Amino acid sequence: MNTHERPQSDVTSTKAAWEERGTSEAPAACIETPSGKRHQALQRKLNQRPAVQSLLQRQQDVSQSPRVVARKAQASALQSRQAAPAGNGPVVQRFTVEDGYRVSEHRTLAVQDQAESKDFYATPAEINRSNLILAATESRVALQAGQAAPAPLAGMQAVTPVPRNPAQPLFDVNECIDVAKQVMGTGNIHAIYQAGAGGAVSLGEQTTDPSNLDVLNVIARHLADNANVTPQDLIEDQRALADEEEGAASFQFSFGGVDVETDSVRKASAALTEAIPVKNLRIALLREHFEDSNERQPRVQQRLANMFGAFLAQHGQEQGEPRSVNAWSYLLQDYFRAGLRQERDAVSARYMEQAADVTDARSQQVGVNAHARPEPGESYAIVPSRDRTEEDGQMWSFHFAAVIARDGADSVTLENYNRYTGAAGNTQWYFDMQGPEEQSFHEKHRNTVAGALTLRMGAPATADLRAQTLQGLPQPVSEEVAVRIQQARTRAELAAIHADVMGAAPEQGADTL
Repeated sequence: MNTHERPQSDVTSTKAAWEERGTSEAPAACIETPSGKRHQALQRKLNQRPAVQSLLQRQQDVSQSPRVVARKAQASALQSRQAAPAGNGPVVQRFTVEDGYRVSEHRTLAVQDQAESKDFYATPAEINRSNLILAATESRVALQAGQAAPAPLAGMQAVTPVPRNPAQPLFDVNECIDVAKQVMGTGNIHAIYQAGAGGAVSLGEQTTDPSNLDVLNVIARHLADNANVTPQDLIEDQRALADEEEGAASFQFSFGGVDVETDSVRKASAALTEAIPVKNLRIALLREHFEDSNERQPRVQQRLANMFGAFLAQHGQEQGEPRSVNAWSYLLQDYFRAGLRQERDAVSARYMEQAADVTDARSQQVGVNAHARPEPGESYAIVPSRDRTEEDGQMWSFHFAAVIARDGADSVTLENYNRYTGAAGNTQWYFDMQGPEEQSFHEKHRNTVAGALTLRMGAPATADLRAQTLQGLPQPVSEEVAVRIQQARTRAELAAIHADVMGAAPEQGADTL
């Protein structure tokens, strides 16, 4: 992939968060999410863990203790932090711009209204909560409260990001995805989809490598073609393109009236002798493009088989010196690459040219684009749905921005992008504020990435993290908090529960998740 350096004239523009990725990073290995059955099994496994059983039993044993009354504050604190689901009505709360500052919905957060600002202000309560969350997710970053904010931001304090470990610099990177990972405290990044406002959350291990556009293009295809799209639709179709299918044969597809389902390349070749009479072509197709690259992936094999008919009609009658297997393989590689790109371009065009209200409604059904709502400890990511072209000019491959604070529909991000200046760019981090609709991260950046899609990115809540969260809270833990911990789907959600409970018990420290 060609790399494009940011034009110097654009450094202070409102598009300053555009990000460029090269091809050096390998794509993610797979796309995966717990199904309903797997999620139930996970809960059973959690309940069987001795540490969790012990804590839950102690809760029952002391349920009548006077100390339980004090712990009721945990549930109240937690409930007060849960934002009401966004409705479909015309009223939408959003940040306002006042005296040169973007001020959040409930006036607890503010960022200077300029590109790449280093001026961020927050109330002491929000600073404390964000620090508890960032500590719980093992973020490299802590937020240091400074002097009182200017008069228009009464009740807030200046906020400076500092390294949690004083022996380290704040960041030792400046590329957007790497900065986001250091803020989030994890490299285990999943797309977090949500079934409508306030709906169930589903996670899929998500590639953001532009060289694996087929997986990202799945999202655009469903937004363009599927009026009833669900998070599970996205996850299952992405997994089919990236993972081997359990129980599938090595070769499983139909071509030329022949149904192939076998683990033997020799048997598959024999079955296709009449349909594909050129032996070296058959071997190249089966061995190089099905077995080596897409073994036990029936949907991918069928997709390529559907494209192969036109290739065979054009090249199937050899003239002159017979081609070798390698020669056929390279010819097929170029053909499939061009065909897949054409398919992606067509899907992305349908998605981008669709009526805005239709796209927005479908985006809300799965929690993407303007409806992607990462929590503190998670990140925005805007990614492409198609290949870049020469006409795209200075478009970038993707951009990440980690969330460090949230007030209702408004969030504050700490971010950077590849400065192409080495370590000198590591100190050029900046804050930004994202809101709903036209103030959203997606709306700000949608014209900077080819066929743009905005996702919420974060890490999953594992059984071990749930047990650790439960053990790290003052005991006894209220029943409501224990249930919330068991139901949490993301690491950030566990960190938020931890922060809200510990915020009601300021004498306690912040454990890490």
